[in-house]
Amino acid sequence: MNNRKLIASVILNLILFALTSAVIISYFLGNLTPEVKTPAEKFIFFTTDSNILAAVGALLTAVCNIAVLRGKLSEMPWVISAIKLMGTVSLQLTFFTVLFLLLPVYGFELLFGGTGSHMHAVAPLLSLITFVFLDGHGKLPLRYALYGIIPMLIYAAVYLTQVVFIGFANGGWMDFYTFNRNGAWPVSLAVMFAATLALSFGVIWLHNRFCKK
Repeated sequence: MNNRKLIASVILNLILFALTSAVIISYFLGNLTPEVKTPAEKFIFFTTDSNILAAVGALLTAVCNIAVLRGKLSEMPWVISAIKLMGTVSLQLTFFTVLFLLLPVYGFELLFGGTGSHMHAVAPLLSLITFVFLDGHGKLPLRYALYGIIPMLIYAAVYLTQVVFIGFANGGWMDFYTFNRNGAWPVSLAVMFAATLALSFGVIWLHNRFCKK
């Protein structure tokens, strides 16, 4: 793997981790919207959770690439590749959900204003660029796409429980993603599963397409 690419990977992944960490910390310093009353409420959104996962994957990838550059590690451990893939796919799902589903409902300023620009656009782009072109994960088998859908499935189970089975009137979550509009949660679940799987395959295909090893 080209050392210059690994150095670029380390720099960009650390930038991604630092920016996301700064955004998360800002929630506890009063950076909240009128719709969100406490920092804890930020963590019910897939956007926040997927960004944290991607930031963790970015940090682990940077640490491993530093070890490779120093000759302490010969290649990226598969588990780090899987974590970085899960974070990258989750952020792509976040980006496209915001772009095609939430933007017409909530508007540009709410979704891309302030720290939303990082969480909904910059982080997905940085995560994708580093994973596809720079990280040095080596070619990945297509079966790794199954790792990419794990975060969505976990979140879907929680969201379904809170929104449909418990319900907002009984202390559950409001249907802020509108996935259960007119009781259509089975359709929404099927669409999100198919979309996430397609994104996972697509990210791996792009990575393998530009991976020389």
